[in-house]
Amino acid sequence: MAKEIVINLLAYANAVAKGTRQVEIFPEVASLGVKKVEVRREWIQDFMAELPLMRSKAERLGLEVYYSIPLALFRAGKLERDELRQAFQEAQVLGATRIKFAVGDFNSNSQDELREFKNMVEEYPIMLTVEGDQSAANGKMEPILTFLEACKAAQIPVYSTFDVGNFVWVGQEPLYNAVKLSPYVRYIHLKDVEMTLQGPQVRSLDMGNIDWRAALRLLPQDVPIGIEFPCGDEPRELLIKTIQQIQEAK
Repeated sequence: MAKEIVINLLAYANAVAKGTRQVEIFPEVASLGVKKVEVRREWIQDFMAELPLMRSKAERLGLEVYYSIPLALFRAGKLERDELRQAFQEAQVLGATRIKFAVGDFNSNSQDELREFKNMVEEYPIMLTVEGDQSAANGKMEPILTFLEACKAAQIPVYSTFDVGNFVWVGQEPLYNAVKLSPYVRYIHLKDVEMTLQGPQVRSLDMGNIDWRAALRLLPQDVPIGIEFPCGDEPRELLIKTIQQIQEAK
């Protein structure tokens, strides 16, 4: 079964750093035969102009859009209401089908916060996932699992984006975490990571120390896989190679 590939625009980080707007990369993504693109909120400079422009471009190219939000849902046990609502509204303008957050400081004893969160999630027809980032505050598996279990118990449709590499930054084993989070995973971020004297470093597939193929075997087989690592000044060749590696992985 062919895997659904998503290009997270982090792949084009060098181009964005030189002034290329994310919408300008959409045709290149489509030319790879990929049908899904993940937009990064932190790279948007003019929301009023860029969000509708990206939506119209994606519709013309037949691209489904995901929206990556580098923010936490909870701070000091309280739901970040304004930020969550703002992100949902931006996603609607963008035409995104999914948004992604970090969990943050979730208090599993606060049923009031969970009820309000449920109301907001159910208000918008957009899948919400949570992911561990590379920080000590938001990167460990246990708080993510606690939150997902609480959402399941409260019948809140929230799921996991599983990043195969990020757990290394917080000293956790990706394969063990894949087993624990697998029931909730609806999206995978794929990268490799090399352990160096300077600490973990993001690498392209098979250029690091992670058994990413084993991770994929432990995770759901029917969820999209996002390529999420910088691919240099000329990303096309590496992206074509990476797509082939993913499709051939067993």
